[in-house]
This record gives sequence, C-alpha cells and structure tokens, in this order.
Amino acid sequence: MFILVLSLPSVFAQKVKTEYDHDVNFSAYRKYEWKEHPFLKNHPESKQFTVATNLVRSKANEILMKRGYEPVEFEPEFYITQFITARLGQDVHSVPYTSAYPNAYTWPGSWYSWSGAWFTTWDTYVENYVQGIMLLDVVDAKTQKLLWRAACKAKIDDMSERHKEIEDAVKKALKSFPPEFKPR
Repeated sequence: MFILVLSLPSVFAQKVKTEYDHDVNFSAYRKYEWKEHPFLKNHPESKQFTVATNLVRSKANEILMKRGYEPVEFEPEFYITQFITARLGQDVHSVPYTSAYPNAYTWPGSWYSWSGAWFTTWDTYVENYVQGIMLLDVVDAKTQKLLWRAACKAKIDDMSERHKEIEDAVKKALKSFPPEFKPR
C-alpha cells in the first residue's frame, strides 16, 4: 500500500516525509496493483477527493512505469494505496493602515518599528486556504506488511494550482522510492 499526504489546492510549502523497512531489498519488487486504503473501507464518506485520487494514481503510475515497474491485475508483488484528506483553513492578518502611515519605517517588524499603540488605524484581511494531506503506502502483497510510506502535507492558497501541487507532491514522495538497500 502506498500512502501520501498532500494538500489539495496550491501549496506554499510541501512537506514530504518517508519511512521504510530497512531490512527489505526493494529490487525484488517489480509488479504492483492499486488497492483501496483500509481507512476508506471503514469510512466511505472520506472518498470525496476523487479528482485528487485520480491525479495521484496517474502521476504515480507514470513515474513507476518509467522506472520499470509494471501495474498488474493478478499476482502483484506489492500493493499501492493512498489516502487523501483536506480541511479548509483561515488566517486573519492585521497590519497598519497604509495610507495613514506611508513611511515604511513605521511598520512593525521593520528595522525601526513602533508598537501597536502608535497606530490608530489597522487593516484586517482574511486568507482562505486548504490544508491537505496525502499518504502513499507500499505493502508486500503476500505478507500484507507495510514496506514504505510517504506522507505529504501542504497548504494550498490558489485552487487553480491544485493539480500541479498534487503531481509535485507525488514526484517528491516517489523521489525516494525505492530506497537503496544497505544490508546490516
């Protein structure tokens, strides 16, 4: 199973972490099949991110097949599964009203900042975003043992960029797959 954590819309900074079983020689695994993540079987309401799911599978297939992996319907050597979720978020920012204080040195945080008491007028704006998580898991088909996992977390501010962000997260996650085998 393959799980990758990722945010759905456009991302400021994607954070990808991978873990794997260091005792496994991944060169023995070449054939794979996609499976539904176990969480989704028990929580069907979580299947709402179908577009993102299709993007993940498509990009992962493209990358894996270029590396010589073969998607099969029978007798896979490993399974890949994914789980994607997202939540809406909001950040509220307050800054001094710019036309009331046109000189840059009066802004808090500048090289010469004044305290908030000096500013009688403030602008407040709201930033909406989506916080997404994607998991990719690689699981041994015979033993059902988790072999490798990538988790991606991202904050997406621009929904028009979400497809690119998802594909980028898959690329980042699979950059470290398969891990190099170093016998102990």
